[in-house]
Amino acid sequence: MHSKVSIAKHPLHPALVALPIGLLVWAFVADVIYLGTDKDATWYDISFYSALAGVATALVAALPGFVDYLTLAKGTNVNDMALLHMGTNLLVVGLFVVAAALQWNDGALEGSSLTAVVSLHASGVTFLSLAGWLGGEMVFRHHVATLDEESEQASTASQGAAGRAQPRGA
Repeated sequence: MHSKVSIAKHPLHPALVALPIGLLVWAFVADVIYLGTDKDATWYDISFYSALAGVATALVAALPGFVDYLTLAKGTNVNDMALLHMGTNLLVVGLFVVAAALQWNDGALEGSSLTAVVSLHASGVTFLSLAGWLGGEMVFRHHVATLDEESEQASTASQGAAGRAQPRGA
């Protein structure tokens, strides 16, 4: 199955997911650094804004992923995996949105609110890992949104054969 949302046959969804993954993981890392630096407010802000940017870019990356999901053959084993991948990613976004709501206006600088934010971010990163593994399974095992290598090689070989000049007298 080829991705319906691609540029020059390169699917957009896998290209776009690197940014939200990095931002969401970085938000959790900033939490850990915040806790380890006697609660330096700079790291609290980095966590908050990284999480917001991660949520926004995750939603952007989800758009081509959702289009790809809608074009999957229904009733296949990949369809269930894709639905779980999508649901897990939406859970991750939800966890980070709840954490951002707690962090709003410095609402989780310490105490149980801070514990909740760090726990939500840790859970989000854990589920993000599961979602990434499911995405990798779909691409590398089931070849979702990839080009078929054999048809690609056959196409290249036939183009090469057609372009070669025939020797004289043959």
